[in-house]
Amino acid sequence: MTTFGIIHGLLRATLAVVFLAIGVQWAAADLVDDAELRDAVIAPYSLGEPTDIDGVWELLNGSGARGGYVIQSEAISPLPGFSGAAINIMVLLDMDGGFIDVKLLNQSEPIFVSGLGEAPFRQFLEQYRGLSINTPITIGTNYGSGGGGSLVYLDGVTKATASVRIAHESIMAAAREVAREKLKGIARPQEKVVAKPDQGLSFTWQELVDQGLARHVLATHGEVRSEFAGTIWQSDDPYPDAEDSDPFIDLWIVDVTAPSVARAVMGDRMLRDWQRLGKISPDDQTLLLIEAGDHGLVPDDFVRNTAPSWIEATQDAFPVSVMDADLLIDLKSDLPDGKAMVLRLDRRLGFNPVRDWQLSLLAIRQHGMLQPELGQARFSWTVRADDRFFEVLTPPKPLSPFESSVLNRRADLLSLGAFLALIFTIMVFNRRFVQRADYQLIRYGALGVTLGFVGWWGQGQLSILTPIATLSAALAGKSLSFLLYDPFSLMIWIAAIIGFFIWGRALFCGWLCPFGAMQEIIGAIAKRLGVRQLTVSGIWDRRLKLLKYVVLAGLVVTLFYRPEHVETAAEVEPFKTAISVFFQREWYYVFYAVICLLASAIVFKAYCRYLCPLGALMAIGGWLRLTPWIARRAECGSPCQLCKVKCEYKAIKPSGKIDYSECFGCLDCVDIYEDRNKCVPLIVTDKKRARAS
Repeated sequence: MTTFGIIHGLLRATLAVVFLAIGVQWAAADLVDDAELRDAVIAPYSLGEPTDIDGVWELLNGSGARGGYVIQSEAISPLPGFSGAAINIMVLLDMDGGFIDVKLLNQSEPIFVSGLGEAPFRQFLEQYRGLSINTPITIGTNYGSGGGGSLVYLDGVTKATASVRIAHESIMAAAREVAREKLKGIARPQEKVVAKPDQGLSFTWQELVDQGLARHVLATHGEVRSEFAGTIWQSDDPYPDAEDSDPFIDLWIVDVTAPSVARAVMGDRMLRDWQRLGKISPDDQTLLLIEAGDHGLVPDDFVRNTAPSWIEATQDAFPVSVMDADLLIDLKSDLPDGKAMVLRLDRRLGFNPVRDWQLSLLAIRQHGMLQPELGQARFSWTVRADDRFFEVLTPPKPLSPFESSVLNRRADLLSLGAFLALIFTIMVFNRRFVQRADYQLIRYGALGVTLGFVGWWGQGQLSILTPIATLSAALAGKSLSFLLYDPFSLMIWIAAIIGFFIWGRALFCGWLCPFGAMQEIIGAIAKRLGVRQLTVSGIWDRRLKLLKYVVLAGLVVTLFYRPEHVETAAEVEPFKTAISVFFQREWYYVFYAVICLLASAIVFKAYCRYLCPLGALMAIGGWLRLTPWIARRAECGSPCQLCKVKCEYKAIKPSGKIDYSECFGCLDCVDIYEDRNKCVPLIVTDKKRARAS
């Protein structure tokens, strides 16, 4: 083995080991400090004190009261983006779970760092204002399937849809996590329950009781005394003469939301007031309580149309808003006697009356005279409305990021699948393919599709940043779900990885890389125009090919010691400039990309062969190739050197063997191998046969 071969092998082996040792330090964005957050919060709101949740602060309104929360998404849901680092976004959430504002704090997404710039990203985030965490939100366009009418569609960012999907998932995950802890009753999956139209039914009181529409519950004085036994309030019984068996709470519970039930219990005046209330607040559940025990329903100082302090309601451990309906009581004569009131329970925040929920009454005792200490005992009963009077509307489930991405790009994915099938067929049957008279036309047609459709249209240019981010996230134990946000590129990655096992780097580098296709097309045009080609000697070609491994190693070193500069270092790839944003960048990026392309006009695919860090990684991945796939003869290399001379990649060794780490699968050598007018061993054999005959 030559010295260069040893160096080449050592570089590749070293890079493989270094990649396996990549740390997690690049996978997290920097949280901003209080001062920066304070400047970012919009008036009349201001930043309050930090909460017990890392990365979450109180949000104060104009009067200094708590009006919501300020969230740094990276602290709660650090979903890695395509750079490997999380996108850090500030979310201002009000007490009802609404988005007051959503702002970008920092990010390292390649397309936004220097490609499109951050302006379109910030404009995307403005769409959240006025929405709620309970609003079904998805990115893309409503195609009339996979969602419902209440889905809210946010416009993505062209050429960066995958990145904004990652940002969206991070925003929603962080906001819902905080809501679960701080905004009780807000962030759980909600079903909308609506009352059905009046069904014209009629009931007597006894029928309400028999059918369970009117429910009777009791709590005795003895049960209350046992609750306070052993406490300082044990001797503070306000009813010391009552027997243990006497009712302390003697309560009737009637859900009067259904018009048929309301008519059965209410007098005409009360019914009219109830109907007016229903028109004003159609999402209220109304509950009639009649209490005939010693407890009562409200204290003496109760103010009408407020929340009664002795009555509570919960569902799934979340409190339910309870208010006095402020109705004048006018019940029918056949109802039980007692103190009555009608309560309003708000269904808008997820309360579902046709599922079990708990109604509680608090028994209160006071100990002491001047500043009495209050003690309470809670008595709870499970309540459930009759579902024949209600309709449960299940909200449309937002599509997963992967489903949404596939749906929005289904035509592109189908076209890409057909194109990949064609390329796979060409590579599998390469010896038959080169025998076609038009094989070169098909070859350059495929490269044109790769450049135009896969690259410029489909934004399927792969980058070294994706495998680095993937390995970094995997070693950090973080989710790799960010790969699903761009199914188009993921499909190409899968094809390239499959290709490793069969053709090494040749499938991607020779057929599916848009920038590589652009170089090859430019080189072919330059030859047609008579541009003089620069011949690189064998020794300098071997030396220059080591550069791409050095560049890859440099990126890895930068990742370890200056992770904040990896994005800048990765600009050694001109892909973003030439493919992703079609040269619409700062002049120095465009100048560099043009130089790389012009170099291919005089040295065949110079960038791919000598500088491309992704090509270096693909070459390492080529170790996975299971078997040689380009046929060779015994005469190849000795004495015939034709394929070696004709190979513009210089991927054929003097021995005639193929250097698959440098082979781009152009099939020129396969064409020579199969052509009896080009292959020297075949020509010699045919001449011998001709002389013999």
